[in-house]
Amino acid sequence: MADVLVLDWLDEFEFLTECEFHTFAAEQEHNQEIILSIYVILGDTSKSKYGNLPERICKQFFAFNRSGEEHLKHFVLQFIPSLILLHLNDKKLCPSLEPLLISVYNLDIVDSKGQPRVISFRLPSIAQSSIYHDSSNLESAFLAENALRRWEECNTKLVNWGPLPQVESFNAQNRQRVLAALTFLYNQYVANINIQSVEHACKAISRIVSQGFISSGSSRTSTESDTLHSALFPHRLAVSSPLLIEFLHVTYHALERGANGAGQTLNDITQRATYECYADVLLVAYAVRNALHFSPAVSVSLPQPHSVSKTMITNASFRTKKLPDDIPIQTEESEAPLSSITEEQEDTEKNRTRSGSALKHLPKLPGLSKKPKHQNKGSPTPQRHSAEPEPTTDNIEMRIAAGAGDQVSLVSGAFSDTSGGDETPHAVHVSAV
Repeated sequence: MADVLVLDWLDEFEFLTECEFHTFAAEQEHNQEIILSIYVILGDTSKSKYGNLPERICKQFFAFNRSGEEHLKHFVLQFIPSLILLHLNDKKLCPSLEPLLISVYNLDIVDSKGQPRVISFRLPSIAQSSIYHDSSNLESAFLAENALRRWEECNTKLVNWGPLPQVESFNAQNRQRVLAALTFLYNQYVANINIQSVEHACKAISRIVSQGFISSGSSRTSTESDTLHSALFPHRLAVSSPLLIEFLHVTYHALERGANGAGQTLNDITQRATYECYADVLLVAYAVRNALHFSPAVSVSLPQPHSVSKTMITNASFRTKKLPDDIPIQTEESEAPLSSITEEQEDTEKNRTRSGSALKHLPKLPGLSKKPKHQNKGSPTPQRHSAEPEPTTDNIEMRIAAGAGDQVSLVSGAFSDTSGGDETPHAVHVSAV
């Protein structure tokens, strides 16, 4: 299916007119179906499956790169890692691949006037402002002027890339340098490449650095022949230290964007750098690993609008007493006047309530009894709240259980008033049994 789509795409370009060429170039960067199909064809190293289709694709890329259209040049740049894998794996499989890589290299190392291209950039320092800090807000106690001058010395030494010499053909001396420069140009444009292309680039890098090595799960015995071993394990691809550092830039960008397989690619590069004893590559690899450990990839999501629930719990839900606003206001006023309340009446009602509730909880004891009242037949019962109390003879005896086994007896005698006004008190006996 991929080869059919690519063949139709190649035929379409051949019959384009001049007025349709610019529109075709602008649409290629977003043609994901063709891009994925080309990745499938370039990633297959078998010679008999697609025939000369990789050769035709390389010729098409060569025409795109020499056309002068920026969209077509960027379209070719996103396949650089896959083209490097195809070139290092089998240089004779696609004869047009080497001229394509040399053409991309020679055109991008010069500017529009044909002069050698030089890219300069400075290392970030605390003396100059950046996206992370503002140097004007630094306190004088934190950094003195002498310290700032010492940090400003690095700003006079800029890091330069280029100028690079042009090449006419690949050889053992310039191959790694040209491939590293091509990967550097790819990293200049990697932010505009879609995530699917970045994932395919990580797969190609993993194959470049790990091809020819035996995995941890496989083992080789002494009885196996070299022919069988070479068929199962293809030859190892040579990589230089600058090329691996550029591969780490691609991997770091893929990890920040959350591309699948980027973590495995970082492990493969670290193992290959350990095998080759590249100290600078190991330094960058572990720096990337530590940076991702403390600052993981973040996917920006738009804030979703939310409505406040009417039943949500707030501090007002935990009020201990009612506020004046919570007391309902009665609009209808009663016509009847309010009765006056005296303090003596309130105290009397409270005492009655307390005594009544206390008597309800008293146990029924056999010793608790009340003697009947003996009144004189000739004298009427005295009324409550009378001015002069009538003489009465009441004898009340109460026994209340107190403690464990103790009995308290209260005996009250009769009180009477004599005619002469002499008040004779009767004794009140309280005994505890």
